[in-house]
Amino acid sequence: MGTKKAKFNVLMMRDDSPVRRYRLSPGWLKTAIFALLFLVLLAGGGGWAGYTFWQKNRDLRAEKGTMERQLRDANMELERLQNIDKILKSNDPEDMQSLLGSMSAESPRPAPTRPPLDLRRLFTRVDLQQVSVDNLQAKYTGNGLQVIFNLNNLLNATLSGDAVLTLITTEGKELQVKLNRNDLSFQIQRFKQIRTVLPMPPKHDKDSLFGLRLKIANPKGQTIFSETYPLSYIQA
Repeated sequence: MGTKKAKFNVLMMRDDSPVRRYRLSPGWLKTAIFALLFLVLLAGGGGWAGYTFWQKNRDLRAEKGTMERQLRDANMELERLQNIDKILKSNDPEDMQSLLGSMSAESPRPAPTRPPLDLRRLFTRVDLQQVSVDNLQAKYTGNGLQVIFNLNNLLNATLSGDAVLTLITTEGKELQVKLNRNDLSFQIQRFKQIRTVLPMPPKHDKDSLFGLRLKIANPKGQTIFSETYPLSYIQA
């Protein structure tokens, strides 16, 4: 007779029931151990794969954020150059010759009746990356010039301050108009739409206006954003 294979006896005892005995062969016990080890390895591999994919997703999101910032900066620079081109085209050649210092000494021209435009002053741009401006629109109404734009908070904290709007004439003059501070003051966590109406300045109509300068200042009076927009570009 062959040798009887050894088996493991498992006893199950409860206070309110008789003892139960189960017999397990070594093969089943090894299978259970291997299955447990396989599940542990599978869980470890799943955790490693999840961490790897999370790292790749984090890197891709960071790269996407960098590309978005570069695209936004490129769009802002393009908009600035378009603004300069439009204000150059809005003035007559004699003023541009005076501004660029290209008048000929051999054939002098009459002195200009108004000072030359300081394009650097008109189009000086400020952006401290604390707030962004989107969907700026201007529309003439019976009460004046209605201005609407969205403010987006780029900080991880509450942002407060005031917006200041200045009208620019076709001659390059800045016109300070009466502003409604209640409309232009803000305290935002993420986003706010600003809506206000600028009264038409005396002795001026819409044909004499070229652009709108928007400045955002924090409570300390520091300018954190400033940009000039031609009305033809933002007019709804």
